[in-house]
Amino acid sequence: MHKGSIEWTDIQFFIAVARSHSARSVAEDLGVSHSTVSRRIDALEERLQARLFYRNSKGYQLTEDGEAMLGYAKSAEHGTEALAGW
Repeated sequence: MHKGSIEWTDIQFFIAVARSHSARSVAEDLGVSHSTVSRRIDALEERLQARLFYRNSKGYQLTEDGEAMLGYAKSAEHGTEALAGW
């Protein structure tokens, strides 16, 4: 994976899709369009130069790179939550 500058919001979209396996359900939960979620995931993959999800009839399934990214993303999420409660 290529290291690059990424937006925290894109990480939040990534985590939500990884948990739900559905861009549509994330869109409904966040009050945005399905295409917004898809675009944000596509942009993150492009920035990282890595495929994070397989898209199929079962929804979004993490790739090997996606699994690795999820570990880092969850650590960042926990750190952000800790800072918010400080």
